[in-house]
Amino acid sequence: MRKNSRVTLLAIPCLLVVAAVLLAEKSKPIVRYRAFAASLERGRSGTVEMYINRWSTDQERDALLAALQEGGQDKLLDALTRVRPPVGNMRIAGRLGWDLYFARSRVQPDGSLHIVMATNRSVAWGEIAQGTRSTNYQFTLVELHLDKDGKGEGKIVPAARVLWDKEQRKIEIENYSALPIDLIQVNTLKP
Repeated sequence: MRKNSRVTLLAIPCLLVVAAVLLAEKSKPIVRYRAFAASLERGRSGTVEMYINRWSTDQERDALLAALQEGGQDKLLDALTRVRPPVGNMRIAGRLGWDLYFARSRVQPDGSLHIVMATNRSVAWGEIAQGTRSTNYQFTLVELHLDKDGKGEGKIVPAARVLWDKEQRKIEIENYSALPIDLIQVNTLKP
């Protein structure tokens, strides 16, 4: 009985190590982007890194679009934050990062890439307590345009409202701020 207990006690840490290694392998990014971000409106700048562990599937895209069409941005937000596992994460230098729940890449006719990413926006307690208009802007959206060499530019809309235009059958993005954050010197890095 004692021998079996010792074997069990030794096996458990080994299994935990194997599980940790497998999880780490699974969450390794397949692509990484680094950009210099400049907010002309706020006069701030810094480095942003985006790590993509997987691309969103067609089924995830269709489910998110259906949620928006049927229930508006509140239902979209709920559906977006339930995507598991998250598709990656985004980090601003010197700050904590946050999960990305949507990322799609499309190759353009000239070989360049158009990439769209989305996540929920972190809403400050003061916004909620004061009931400010900014609480209606629940999403952070990222758009990148990269050439064949993986270099380019993009934009971040840190506080966006996402709406469905029934008449024109298209998604509308409303930016809370006057200007989006510009992403310049976007580079594709090896994971």
